[in-house]
Amino acid sequence: MTSTLTVAKLLGPWSGDAATGLTQRCRDAWDTPIEQLSDLMIATFLNQDIAFEHMLIEAKRRVDANERDDTEYFDGQLLEAMKQMPKQ
Repeated sequence: MTSTLTVAKLLGPWSGDAATGLTQRCRDAWDTPIEQLSDLMIATFLNQDIAFEHMLIEAKRRVDANERDDTEYFDGQLLEAMKQMPKQ
């Protein structure tokens, strides 16, 4: 069964503008089910400490299943993002 969990369901609707490319990408993905996000967006949300625990679970699932979609900017980007510590 496919999960419909989104960042919006975890953190609420997007608020504010999206003045940069980074914030626009996050805004565009805000309502996308986590399982349907690209590897790049999972890494981006991890790096930005957005829904960190849920993104980490999904990233681990993908790495363990060797499910990659070739959207990362560089090889190992998702793995690198997984090693980030959430901001306190």
